[in-house]
Amino acid sequence: MTAVTTKTKARRPRKKTKKKRSSSGRIARREATAETSASTTRRAAVAAVPVVSEPDNNDAAPAEASWLLGDSTSAEVLYRGTRSRQAEWARRSVSDRLAILDRLRAVLADRMEPIAALVREENGKPEVEAISHEVGACIAFVEHLCRVGERHLAGRTEIDAWLPFRVATVTPRPLGVVLIIAPWNVPLAIPFTQTVAALAAGNAVVLKPSEVTPRIGAAIGELLTLAGVPDGLVEIVQGDGKVGAELIDARPDKVFFTGSVATGRRVMAAAARHPIPVCLELGGIDAMIVRDDADLDFAAAAATWGGLFNGGQVCASVERLLVHESVADRVISRLVDRIGELDEDADLGRITSARQRQIYDRHIADARERGLTIACGGRYIGRDKLAPTVIRGPGLRESLVWREETFGPVIAVSTFRDDDHAISLHNDTRFGLTASIISGDVDAADRIAARLDVGAVAINDVAATLYARPALPWGGRGESGFGSSHGREGLLAFTRPHVVDRAAAGLNFKRPWWFPYDSYQREAMRQFALTVARSAPRERVIHAGKLLANLAGQLINTKRL
Repeated sequence: MTAVTTKTKARRPRKKTKKKRSSSGRIARREATAETSASTTRRAAVAAVPVVSEPDNNDAAPAEASWLLGDSTSAEVLYRGTRSRQAEWARRSVSDRLAILDRLRAVLADRMEPIAALVREENGKPEVEAISHEVGACIAFVEHLCRVGERHLAGRTEIDAWLPFRVATVTPRPLGVVLIIAPWNVPLAIPFTQTVAALAAGNAVVLKPSEVTPRIGAAIGELLTLAGVPDGLVEIVQGDGKVGAELIDARPDKVFFTGSVATGRRVMAAAARHPIPVCLELGGIDAMIVRDDADLDFAAAAATWGGLFNGGQVCASVERLLVHESVADRVISRLVDRIGELDEDADLGRITSARQRQIYDRHIADARERGLTIACGGRYIGRDKLAPTVIRGPGLRESLVWREETFGPVIAVSTFRDDDHAISLHNDTRFGLTASIISGDVDAADRIAARLDVGAVAINDVAATLYARPALPWGGRGESGFGSSHGREGLLAFTRPHVVDRAAAGLNFKRPWWFPYDSYQREAMRQFALTVARSAPRERVIHAGKLLANLAGQLINTKRL
């Protein structure tokens, strides 16, 4: 990466310069060293980036690992340099690219503690979540990708039985340079896995981390460099939404955005002006359905973790809990008891972005004004945590906490009469990311799952964990976005299909459907269409092939081919 300095010992001293602001308010970058690529001429340090390249050296100087757009370098210049490197990278075989990326497993494992510590410091996750949800998820993704990537990116051959003289190959080709705009709630795993998938497919990447978690984004660049990813293939650009808009206007080949619905709409509108395809992973107010045959202790434990991990700041967290009316009181009692057993320091994530407090205050105030019951929580723990909150009562389904995404440790509990009622309540939302079903009857749960308007359903588990299964596509519908990450579908999202069709050697006569037309051709084409429409599969192929052969023969005999 040009955006990363991996040397941490015996560095040449750098001249200190004052930061100056351009007319647009962005900070111009400091002069680059000789190791910096020509496409990027000024560098900006991100304060206190951990030097993951030296896991045993606690005194190592912080790495400079990110860029800010300023007066001297436009987004267009950045993309030009990255495109030239992408062309070289795309010429490598898939196996060569995967061999380099596979080194990331060891790079991550050797530096697990300092990376997790950075995530805890900048994002506020508990230690267990920083290791498992972030670092561990990245390692699992790389392992899976390098095991199946070559197969997923292989081309295929297509031959139509009624046109046996034509053979086509369909090959996934890289898009070029993709722009990844990352969120602050999963600041390592989301941009890391998307970047690695893009690289495996042969692309270059411009990554803009969230301005709330810039140092984690910078560390991603350093990790890629340590694995041997070529210099300049990934550029990490720091900044806010204005920088993101500038990067879109510079016309990448595709935009992958993860964040809020409101920002996703702006990203889509900006990309549509060019036009540029987009993949949007947006919000959710995901639900867990608890049937009357469920293990209630298990259901309460699942809802507690599903609603509260990462401080509830997850698009797939359990914000709505739908419980059968016959067991609702018992489930809520167990839920509140479980929450009361949590360790505020070890178990609860802090509020990462201060702007979330405004949403929490508005939603909880609305619940109180409606006379809803706050079974627990509804208050802050210190300045940076919201106590886990459970809300229930008549009128809940008209409240903000039920209709809007809270993105915090708040669980709204409502009841249902039967499965049809549960499905109706679940689907009554603009969102559609994931759902969870807890039931002692797996067949009944399967029937419910088939009718839920979401991208993924987990039965007797929390659906958010599906993100950690790299073989499964991850994506939603409605205001939860569109497109996929992970799985074969997510990998191919970083490609475009390239078709090459070939005719058998010697068959260089004019085709029967070419000019000039006559009545014989019209009738032959009509019979061809009817044969395909009405015949059984095997007969269809035989008859259609014979029709085309006869037509070709007739036209050749009359010297019209």
